[in-house]
Amino acid sequence: MNVRKTIKIFRLTLIALFLFPAFVIAEYSEKPDAGTFFKLGLNLAEKMQYSEAIDSFRQAVKLKPEYAEAYFHMGNSYYKIHRYSEAMDSYKMAVQIAPNYEEAYISLGVVSSMLRKYDLAIDALKKAVKVNSKSSAAYYNLGKIYMEINETSKAVEAYREAVRIDPDFASARYNLGVAYLELNKDSLNPAIEQYKALLNLDKKLAKDLDGLINKARE
Repeated sequence: MNVRKTIKIFRLTLIALFLFPAFVIAEYSEKPDAGTFFKLGLNLAEKMQYSEAIDSFRQAVKLKPEYAEAYFHMGNSYYKIHRYSEAMDSYKMAVQIAPNYEEAYISLGVVSSMLRKYDLAIDALKKAVKVNSKSSAAYYNLGKIYMEINETSKAVEAYREAVRIDPDFASARYNLGVAYLELNKDSLNPAIEQYKALLNLDKKLAKDLDGLINKARE
């Protein structure tokens, strides 16, 4: 092990001793394991110390290469500091190790779409739906991507599924209303239905959608 790596591990050890005095005394009486570094990473991420959290998650996966959850949370930390390519790579590793990791597929879909890798994003979100057919979040994010690439009919289908699964999903209802307006401005009734539903869920989104409906009437 080179000097730089030794210093990094020592630094993480000191952080752990500060953050986890109760259990670390026992953990560090022997060599720290992947679980110790994973817990440390979660705690650091919770304190918004994302770079340090990433270092800890890296140590976790070094000690336990098949640690899908550590890769997932590493991706979350990369995402928080706007390092989206690294976040995408981390999420890819998580789903490669754990092919039924719904949250990781959704996160991979979201960050891939931000990087304009739409085929990868759509594929990831469809896999999330295969893992859990009642994932309103997966359908919602599919709808957002389809709107972004101007496939409005598919966006409507995705948002409708999200709303069917979760009728109180206000953002999905708003986006569905917008998609209906994009799809057919001559028929406002579907969008108006979403506006009415939003009145009991989110008055601000209802007001915003009502403004778009009125503009379409002009």
